Amino acid sequence: MPRFDMRDKDGIIFDPIAPRAGEKLVAKCTLVGLTPNDKRHVEWSLERFNDGKNFTLAVDTDVLQFNQPIPRLQAIHGTDSPDWYLIFDPLDRDDIGNLTCRLTDTNLRDVYLTRFLNVISEPVVLESSTKDIEVSDGDSVTLICNAQGYPTPKIEWQKADARPLTSGYIRQVGSQLQLYHVSSKDTGIYKCLASNLVGFGSEWTLKLSVRFRPYIYCQREVGQATDFQVDVYMECYVYGYPPPKISWRKERSAGLPNMKYDTDIWNSQKYLIEATIPEMSICTDCILSRLTIINVEQADLGHYYINATSPGFPSEFGKITLYRKG
Repeated sequence: MPRFDMRDKDGIIFDPIAPRAGEKLVAKCTLVGLTPNDKRHVEWSLERFNDGKNFTLAVDTDVLQFNQPIPRLQAIHGTDSPDWYLIFDPLDRDDIGNLTCRLTDTNLRDVYLTRFLNVISEPVVLESSTKDIEVSDGDSVTLICNAQGYPTPKIEWQKADARPLTSGYIRQVGSQLQLYHVSSKDTGIYKCLASNLVGFGSEWTLKLSVRFRPYIYCQREVGQATDFQVDVYMECYVYGYPPPKISWRKERSAGLPNMKYDTDIWNSQKYLIEATIPEMSICTDCILSRLTIINVEQADLGHYYINATSPGFPSEFGKITLYRKG
């Protein structure tokens, strides 16, 4: 096991080493120049780098921290020995920080030595990073990825579908990803990847949802011969977030010149309404709505309307004309 002894003017020898997380660490603190009759006490403390909290780990041979539920600290002092040892087995990534050995003799002389304990560890993304988030069309938003590890991790962002970010790049470096004036095309799964010289420790994924008003793409018209016991279907792609409520209607004549009215369409022996979610490669935040007209007759010809409504937005509609073909 590598050891690096360091002596300061007070005569304390202190040898922290910098292993990887999960390995064993032995720190030694030695006080020289005291007579055998002097009584000495040692206190070990750690000011953690990750959260700034200060812990007293052990006093003499009594361990105060990290001893439950599974002991991983041991404080040792041999009889009539000037050496005190603090053993971490194993060392945790959170043990990185200022490790202090403080010694007091019978005359209450107080000497101490502090060394920064580097704990080499693979990156881990913290729970404080941005989670799934929902914003409105036109807003600006900052996605944050907090990661731990030593050496300090490098953070990269990318979209899960490998499409360019708003900056135009596939990947962007930095713990923060700023998106300005977002639109529906910014919706998707974002990945934060943390890496350092030790390796690729972890990644973080979150979904960015952008609220936007519904809009519809439909085929304009469908031709079909009548009275041949043939079905016909009409399709529309309905976009919007939150997912819009969809309904279908048919325009009918009231029997008077230029008098028209719409009737709602429901699933029946005449109509079948279906809705599916296409693959993300086709579209995101969209629904494929299909209306099937069963056994097309002359009376089925005409205009069909699809309506999409979403809370907080105006309704949107599309129109498809069924005409006689052949």
